[in-house]
Amino acid sequence: MKRLLVLTQARLPAHAHTGIRLTLTDEQEKDNAKVYIYSNANLTETVTIRPSEQCKYTRTFKED
Repeated sequence: MKRLLVLTQARLPAHAHTGIRLTLTDEQEKDNAKVYIYSNANLTETVTIRPSEQCKYTRTFKED
């Protein structure tokens, strides 16, 4: 029983730090970077990366 309690407590922080998953909706090319716009019905986030990097179709963002 004690072992089960320890395992349950170890998993609690993982659930406390969950984020919001957004889907890639638009992308734009700038001079030396790519801008990716992720959104859902309630939230929009923008990510800027180098052209050599690949973007993900979905991305998880932390809640404020």
